[in-house]
Amino acid sequence: MANARELALQTLTDILINGAYSNHALNEQIEKSDLTIQDKNFMTELVYGTLQHQQLLNFYATPFFNGKVKGWIRILIQMTLYQILYLDSVPEHAAISEAVNIAKKRGGQFNGKLVNAILREMMRNPLSNLQEIEDDAERLATKTSHPLWLIKLWIKQFGMEKTEQMANANNERVNVTIRVNGVKGTKEELKQKLEEEGIQCRDGFLSPDALVITKGNVIKTKAFEQGWFYVQDESSMLVSRALKPKHHTKVLDTCSAPGGKTTHVAEMMRQTGMVYAHDIYPHKIKLIEDNVKRLGLKNVVVNLQDATKLTECYPSESFDSVLVDAPCSGLGILRRHPEVKITKKPEDLDGVMAIQKEILKTVASLVKYGGTLLYSTCTVNRKENDKMVEWFLREHPEFKLDQTLVERLPEVLNEQASTGMVQLFPGDYQTDGFFIACLKREIL
Repeated sequence: MANARELALQTLTDILINGAYSNHALNEQIEKSDLTIQDKNFMTELVYGTLQHQQLLNFYATPFFNGKVKGWIRILIQMTLYQILYLDSVPEHAAISEAVNIAKKRGGQFNGKLVNAILREMMRNPLSNLQEIEDDAERLATKTSHPLWLIKLWIKQFGMEKTEQMANANNERVNVTIRVNGVKGTKEELKQKLEEEGIQCRDGFLSPDALVITKGNVIKTKAFEQGWFYVQDESSMLVSRALKPKHHTKVLDTCSAPGGKTTHVAEMMRQTGMVYAHDIYPHKIKLIEDNVKRLGLKNVVVNLQDATKLTECYPSESFDSVLVDAPCSGLGILRRHPEVKITKKPEDLDGVMAIQKEILKTVASLVKYGGTLLYSTCTVNRKENDKMVEWFLREHPEFKLDQTLVERLPEVLNEQASTGMVQLFPGDYQTDGFFIACLKREIL
């Protein structure tokens, strides 16, 4: 049976060469392995560590490749270099020896000798010096393993200091955060249940519904099976708090999958009213339905529908609240999906912004006068966030920013929330990067 390093290499190959999502590829390999808990943790560290620092590892390793090394061998050398540079618990000789064994097993004696020669050469010679990169943006991009175009974009929009903070935060380890299902019981009751199952946790910083898991696999608990909680970042939990749906009202969630905000809204309405959840992909519809069922919610209707065609399903002014958690570039969740730093291209942003505009144009008429339109993304890009809201307000003057948002979000966000918009940056409160704007439809 393959060991942790072999499985980590296969996972990284699936991600970097075959285009798999990091969380899916890692979970698939772990589920079918017979690794110990310790080895599973080590494997996870290797996968995410190598992905998070891939550009820097490549910067160090490339001078020793002479253009001959490609594919899985290049990834194996990067993964080994990560162990040597970042994992104090792994001796250098052990990391190299294991890499050579994997290369022999996977590609024969020649590849074993090639990997051994490259790694030994790297250890005998100084690695490239980051300080030799004269351009500040390029040096930061390489040091933190972010694409140069993204670093330049953030510097232009937010300045060098904030950009450096975000880039460093994206390479930090992430704890799992869960949201208590208020329909089932209180956060204190959930804490007790988790402690009985050996799970350690602490209160979240921003959301009153949040628990941060500090030890244990919370997905394997009875509490999860019984629907006591939903795995969700604190920043995402703030969306439903910002919306603050009233009991017995109608809420539309236009882009619902996997159902985190839909289920949170439904919980806050205490099984009254109705949440109409939509998504464009059939497999995601099942995901929403499964989550609704597990959490025991009765006030959710799930439908397969393109968000840009929702006016074909509902007449004008059908909903008290409309939630648009829009498709976006995902630049706020790079710490959870580090492969996005490698795969995302600047031209991708234009395509997603066109979709955002189309959804907003479509659903505007579905909001009742006096009702709420809440727009959110998991990205850090002004063109998709506050600039998108400004565009929408110019196109739809009957909508105004809701400055009472300040009454529904944590006090630490008061300055931003008083404008009706909040931008969370990676690293600010140990959350993902996230944007929320709350709009009211008024009678002109």
